[in-house]
Amino acid sequence: MVLASLGKSLTNAVNKLSGKSVLDKELIIEIKNDIFKSLLEADIQFDLAYKLAENLHNRALSEKPPTGVSRRNAMINILYEELTSIMGGVQHSLNLDRKKVNVIMMIGIQGSGKTTTIGKLARYLKHDSWRIGLVCTDTWRPGAYEQLQQLGNKLDLETFGDPDEKNAVKLATNGVKHFTKQDRNLIIVDTAGRHKEEKELLKEMVKLDKKINPDEIILVIDGTLGQSAFNQATAFAQTTQIGSIIVTKLDGTAKGGGAISAAAATASPIKFIGVGEAVTEFEKFDPKGFAGRLLGIGDLEGILDEVQRAQIVPDEERAKEMMKGHISYNDLLDMFESMNKFGGIRKLLDKLPGGLSHSVDDNMLAMSKDNMEMFRNIIFSMTVPERNAYVKLGKTRIDRIARGSGVHPDRVKELVKQKKMAEQMMKQMMKGGKKRGRMPGASPFNMLGMNL
Repeated sequence: MVLASLGKSLTNAVNKLSGKSVLDKELIIEIKNDIFKSLLEADIQFDLAYKLAENLHNRALSEKPPTGVSRRNAMINILYEELTSIMGGVQHSLNLDRKKVNVIMMIGIQGSGKTTTIGKLARYLKHDSWRIGLVCTDTWRPGAYEQLQQLGNKLDLETFGDPDEKNAVKLATNGVKHFTKQDRNLIIVDTAGRHKEEKELLKEMVKLDKKINPDEIILVIDGTLGQSAFNQATAFAQTTQIGSIIVTKLDGTAKGGGAISAAAATASPIKFIGVGEAVTEFEKFDPKGFAGRLLGIGDLEGILDEVQRAQIVPDEERAKEMMKGHISYNDLLDMFESMNKFGGIRKLLDKLPGGLSHSVDDNMLAMSKDNMEMFRNIIFSMTVPERNAYVKLGKTRIDRIARGSGVHPDRVKELVKQKKMAEQMMKQMMKGGKKRGRMPGASPFNMLGMNL
């Protein structure tokens, strides 16, 4: 999960209030210090971390929990609100107008993943029916034009550029003219990666800004950069008017706090985040949903947005059967397909309430596309009764299925294990849903339309 260690640290700190009916000021101070330490370890800039911890401390002492709400849950709500606040408070969209030609200029530090992010952003916006053209003005990095062109080709988008031209302003101007004549309404301009100490590149950025007058300048920040992201972002903000931020590489062990601090430094909202290498692992940033994911509250709105964009169509009958604990191998096959569209099962569980990604077997969470393809072949080697789970897979059946799919019998046994784990996961989610008063039929798998 994104910022998983921070989320665990924050909830562990608040959990010290569990079962406490009387306010203990010393305990509140201890929790405040734990949270402050956790924020610093996640690379949140010192002043921001201090302000959040102090606000939490003051509110915990002065605000009385509503009737029927435990002190722990009241503290989680305060922490949720404060985290949401430092991350921008509300969700922001790009400043685009469909009635005109829009120009986006992408800037960032070399190695931040800027060009790759352009591909992800273009794919995201193409889904919303924007007519897009890509312009490469990076005259410094070898192969920059070819990289952007490859990304464009994959998305069936034209890329304007000239590897032999060394004048970035000329490339940008001609590129915008070229796509304007072609009736494109969104032009994304890639610029050379730069460092806050690179005076010439910063000057070039200013010239580009003045010449093409972009509707929005997007700063791409590396989520693994750490606290230096604050200083880097400040330097960019002092040079040009940044409209929004995209944070990349917010997966794996990325702390990410530095990028959040960078957004505060520029007074610009984070509008998108990259949560993996795949072009699909890119999502709109919502401070409320992100804070909810950190604290195990969940981000159901984020799930629904992803489902809509993935165009996953639900099968209500199979969803009802799944909720009863009836899972077939055909159901698993459909689940794999839906998970590929959604971006992986970890991405789903990260957004569900209850911190489910921490309680499900890592083998299932880390299931690779190669494994899914292997499991598909195994399932296709089964008979109809076997695929529908009408019969139990004993040794004889497992050996036959393994021969038919060209794998070791242990791999078939692994699929059987995955099926049992999926059943357990659904029972756990449905049990949790009943405790929280979830409406019948509101299974997360139902929402995702996994045909289960």
